[in-house]
Amino acid sequence: MTHINQYLSSLAHNYFLISIAAVVFFTIKAIAAYLSYRHYNKKLKFIQDTLEELNIKVTEVKKD
Repeated sequence: MTHINQYLSSLAHNYFLISIAAVVFFTIKAIAAYLSYRHYNKKLKFIQDTLEELNIKVTEVKKD
């Protein structure tokens, strides 16, 4: 157990390793955010198109 604690303690003072881990973490987080943005942007575009079609139909009915 002492050996594991010493190893973790040495890692905690390795700032290069900590900075690499932070860069990897935020890169993965940015990729996940971009993918979810694309997903919800497609859904929003579909809703917008549907509302525009309905609006056109309603205005055509009102003109008749």
